[in-house]
Amino acid sequence: MEIKFSKKIIKPLNKWLAQNGFNTECVFEKDGVFQYDPNDDTIIIPGTHIDEPDSLFMKCLRELGLTSNFDTITLSFLHELGHAQTLNLFTDKESAKCDDIKREYQFTIDEDSDDFYLEYWKVKDELLANKWAVTYADCFTNKAQKVEDIFGKYIKIG
Repeated sequence: MEIKFSKKIIKPLNKWLAQNGFNTECVFEKDGVFQYDPNDDTIIIPGTHIDEPDSLFMKCLRELGLTSNFDTITLSFLHELGHAQTLNLFTDKESAKCDDIKREYQFTIDEDSDDFYLEYWKVKDELLANKWAVTYADCFTNKAQKVEDIFGKYIKIG
């Protein structure tokens, strides 16, 4: 399934981030990929997003103890924010090692297979971002709901 983001989503997401004490900002990149950019401390919101591995993503989050029932796009956003919030826990060398492992998976595991995503989310930086997202969603339900409301207003599915 394809998700289309309106560029107008950036202002309310950045407002939410600032209101909740986060320094990270969102930027819109029409041809970008939904991800965190540590160089600019930004979450990239693309023009479109394909959510094919979402059931696996939810499985991983449930295995980490997720009890809330937010949409995967909300949890994906919290995952990317989790990268920003946990990046300081890694040395440059540890971050580089995580990046190397993920790059290696792109060459050794078929990216269309479930195994790719299941292994990818076990890499330390991805696992920590997922744990952060689970904790935030379950502990700050009202705040996470506001993120979900923003996404609900500014995306089209299909």
